[in-house]
Amino acid sequence: MTVYHKSSSNMSEINDESIHLIVTSPPYPMISKWDSHYGIVDFEIQHHRLLATWIECYRVLIHGGIACINIGDATRSIDGEFQCYPNYAQMIMMLKKLQFIPLIPILWKKISNRPNAFLGSGFLPPNGYISQDCEYIAILRKGTLRKFPPKDPIRYESAFTKEERDLWFRQLWEIPGAKGAKKDSSFPEEIPYRLIRMYSVIGDTVLDPFAGTGTTGIVAERIKRNYIGYTLPESNKKNLVRQRIQ
Repeated sequence: MTVYHKSSSNMSEINDESIHLIVTSPPYPMISKWDSHYGIVDFEIQHHRLLATWIECYRVLIHGGIACINIGDATRSIDGEFQCYPNYAQMIMMLKKLQFIPLIPILWKKISNRPNAFLGSGFLPPNGYISQDCEYIAILRKGTLRKFPPKDPIRYESAFTKEERDLWFRQLWEIPGAKGAKKDSSFPEEIPYRLIRMYSVIGDTVLDPFAGTGTTGIVAERIKRNYIGYTLPESNKKNLVRQRIQ
């Protein structure tokens, strides 16, 4: 397990086409707590500053490799104007231009005990806003389907059960958010666990270019995958003590 404390906009430490799976969640553009990360409050510019990382992700991913990217749309008022900033749609169009192939996304509904966060004018139409309950997990592939030798033993050893398949390959996932996620933006271990089992085999290498608290790496190591992560030096290092820093 290797974690580099630097920007993933240049992943020169990783050879071309050597990563089997990417599981990550970037700082969501137009979310106020990430303003200092981007240095500007501008939807187009913030997405453009992610572009170098996406280019590197395409370079290092094998042919047939999968990228799973958790991102949520943002709602924000600027100069008195409230609107939704469609982060998923913007990101997907950028990745498609890089030749990633978009597949059907997962809708992650975060289970919560709180009442609906209704915004607007009470029970009077037409100025209410829909409560935001779901985030996206984009699923993208580089090139055509990944090939394996007939009856490959590692692939069969990595198989999931019928019950897991029937649950995981539904488009809607209802999973509680991680504790403390509002502060450190971590996602629950169940998210990378499912994605790594679904889209890699034992011994594959998983990359997280926005590693943060290291959840993806912890899960990857547990289920016998290799792992490479990138996180900025000032990022929260919770859990990284369990990883080999390089």
